[in-house]
Amino acid sequence: MKKLLAFASALFCVLPAFAKISFENPDISSKDEVVYIVDYKTTGSWSYKSVFYSKLNENTPDSKKQILSCFPERMELLSLLNKPVLQIRNRYGIARYYVSTDSISWVKQLSDIPLSASVTTPYASSSDGKWICYISKSGTATGKLILESTSTDKKIELCDDILFSYDKVPVKWSPDGSILVYEKKGNVYFCSPDALSRGVEAEERFRKIGRGSINSVEWASEHYLVYIDDYMVYRINSRELYTTGLYAGIIGQGTAIGRLPFQFNSNHDNFSVSNDATSLVIAQDRKNFTYFKTLVNSCDYMDILFSKPYTDSKASLSNYSVFWDKRGEPILWLEKLPFDSTKVQGSVLKLGENSRAVLEIEDSGLPSISPDGKKVAFFAGNTLYIYDINTWDRIAQISGEKIISVVWENNSSIFIGGNKTIRRWKVGNADADTITISSADSVFFDTISNAIIAETEPGKRFYYSPLNGKWKPSANIQEITPSAQNGRYRVYCGTTPNPLYENAIYVRTLSKKAVTKPLYESSTAKMAEKQKVALIFDAYDNADGLPKIISSLSKFNIPGTFFLNGEFIRRYPSQVRQISLNGYECASMFFTTTDLTENAFIVDANFIARGLGRNEDEFFQCTGKELSLYWHAPFYESNPLIEEAGKNAGYEYINSPHIHSDNVTLRQMQEGKTYLNPEELIEEYVDLIKATRGGIIPVTIGIPQGGRPENLWEHIDLLINTLLDENFELVTVSRL
Repeated sequence: MKKLLAFASALFCVLPAFAKISFENPDISSKDEVVYIVDYKTTGSWSYKSVFYSKLNENTPDSKKQILSCFPERMELLSLLNKPVLQIRNRYGIARYYVSTDSISWVKQLSDIPLSASVTTPYASSSDGKWICYISKSGTATGKLILESTSTDKKIELCDDILFSYDKVPVKWSPDGSILVYEKKGNVYFCSPDALSRGVEAEERFRKIGRGSINSVEWASEHYLVYIDDYMVYRINSRELYTTGLYAGIIGQGTAIGRLPFQFNSNHDNFSVSNDATSLVIAQDRKNFTYFKTLVNSCDYMDILFSKPYTDSKASLSNYSVFWDKRGEPILWLEKLPFDSTKVQGSVLKLGENSRAVLEIEDSGLPSISPDGKKVAFFAGNTLYIYDINTWDRIAQISGEKIISVVWENNSSIFIGGNKTIRRWKVGNADADTITISSADSVFFDTISNAIIAETEPGKRFYYSPLNGKWKPSANIQEITPSAQNGRYRVYCGTTPNPLYENAIYVRTLSKKAVTKPLYESSTAKMAEKQKVALIFDAYDNADGLPKIISSLSKFNIPGTFFLNGEFIRRYPSQVRQISLNGYECASMFFTTTDLTENAFIVDANFIARGLGRNEDEFFQCTGKELSLYWHAPFYESNPLIEEAGKNAGYEYINSPHIHSDNVTLRQMQEGKTYLNPEELIEEYVDLIKATRGGIIPVTIGIPQGGRPENLWEHIDLLINTLLDENFELVTVSRL
C-alpha cells in the first residue's frame, strides 16, 4: 500500500489580505550571536513564526543567517542509503530528519526571506523513498515534470509544458517503487526510474500504455496495473509492460476484465481498484460512485454492487478518497462542506449491497493509510486518531496541538507535523518524541549556558542542540529579558519604507566606526504597493464546482465576490446561504440569465430597476442579508442604456475587460467563438492584469450547456497561487 501524505484542508488562520513580515524580540549574546523571530503572515499559505540565528562578523553588521525551526508545510518519507529519512519542506527550503542518526539538517535553504510565499508544491515519492517526482514551474501556468533521485539529486525531465498543479503530481508509483506511470500530452507512459537514470531505458514510444490522463490508470498491486480506455477495463501484468508498450498497436493494452455501462472521461472521472484487481470503484464527475466486480478475461458488462450519486441535502461534497480493507471491500471517505456551518466534515462509508456509515469526523484532513494497509490515520484539529481499517475500532489517539500534516514512518510509527512541533509517535504510546519545533512565540539565549531557548507557548520551552539540529524540552523556567547590546553591537527593531515588512532588524556597531545597517537588506528596500486583483465568481443556473471554489478560498484564506443570478438563487438556496454564511461578498447578476442586449428583447430603465430589485428581495428572503450594490448583466452583455439604468437604481456596474471567457463551449467554438483551455485562460488573464496593473478575473461556476473538456474552476488553486506568485493582492470588488 502506498504511503499517503495527508494535509489539512481548511486550517489556515484568519490572515491579512497579503504578506506581511515582521521581526520580534532580537537577543544578542556575548559571542556576537543574534536570535530572533520572523513572523510571516500571508494569504495563500501557512502563517507562522520561525526562529532565526545570525552570527555577526567582527566589527561589521554583516552576518550569516540560519533558520533553526522547521514548519511542516509538506512532509515526505525518503530513503537514503536504504535508511528512512523524513523530508520537511516549507517556504524557507528543505530540511531532513535522519532516523538512523536522530539528527536534522537543512539540505536547501534560501539566503533571504522570500517575498512571495505561496503553497509549497506537492511531491510524489516512491514507496521505497528512493525517487521523487514533481513539477518544476517554467511558465505562467505550466511546468516540467521532473524525476529526481533522493540519493544523488540527479534530475530527469519526463515532460515539458505540462499543466502546473499545487494539488497533485500527474504520476502513479507502483507499490514497490520500481515502476512510474506518468501522463504526457494526452497519453499515459511508464518507465523504470533505475533504467532511465542509467541510460538503458527503452525509447518512450515503446513505453506507451495508451491514450488518456493519469486518471486512466491505477495500480492494483506491484503485479498488476489497471487501465481504462473509454468503456473497456484492462489488467496489465507489470512484467509484461514492455511487451504491451512494444506491441500495443497489434495486441491491445492488456487483458480485458470488463466493460463499463458508460464512457469513462479521464478529465473528470477517477477510479480505485482492489489489490487483486477483482473490484473497482469509479467516481464520475466527482459525485457519482459505482462499485463494480471485474470479470476474468471478458469484454462483458461488469456486475454493479453499489451505485449512488452524492445527494446529501445538508452538505456539498468537496473531496473524496477510496481505499480497501483486507477483504477487498472499498471504503469511501467524503469531505463535506455543511450548508449551515463553516467547519469541514469527514464521513467514512463502507460500500456494498448494504452500505453503511462507520465514522463521522468534524474538521478532518485527508486520511493517511499505513504501509501495510491495515490502519488509517485521521487528524481533526488538535487530535490524531488511528483506526483499524477492517474493524473500524479506534486503536489509539494523541492530542496536543493543531496538526498540519502526517506521514507514516512504518506500520507502527508515524510522524506528526504540528503548528508548534514535529513529533515521532509510536502508535499506542501515551506521548510522542519531539524532533524539532515548527514555530515559536519567542527565543533568547540562556544567561548561564548560552544555549538557545525557544518558547512555543506559555510555559513550554525547548533548547536547541547544535550537534544534531534537534530541539529538546527545556526545564528552564526563569524569566529572561532579551539583551539589546553586548558592548560591540546593538540590535533593535525599527521602521522600514518597505510595505511588505512591518519593521526591520537593525545592527549598530558600538566600536571603531559607528555603522548601522539592516540585518536583511531586502527588508528596507523601497517597493511599490501590491497591485489588487478581484476574483469574481459568476453563478448563473448551475452549482457544479461551487464546493471546490469555496474549499479553495477557505484553504488559502482568499476573499472572493460572488455575482448571483436570480435563477441560481431560486434553484440553489442552500448553496446561496452557504456562500453568505462563509462571509463572501455577494453581488447581483440580475434576476434572469437572459442576454439583455438581444434585439428580440426590449429593455428599458424600469425593467432593469425592477429586475435588480427582484434579485435583492430573493437574496434577502434566502439569506436574511442584503446584496452589495455591484452588478453586471448576464455574460457581461451590456450597453450604455443598461448600465445607466443600473446606476440610477443605485448600482455600480462591473465590466470584464477580458476578450475571452471561460464559459465558451465546444458547440460555440464550432460557431466561431474562441475556446481556450484553463492554462491558456490563466496565462491570458495574468498577462492582461499585469499590463493594466490589476483588475478583475471572472470565473464561471458550473458546467455550461454545450460542454467543455475542462473548466477554469477545476484549476482554481492554480489560478490563485499564480496570482500570488506574481505578487498580486487578492481583494473583493468593493476593495478594488
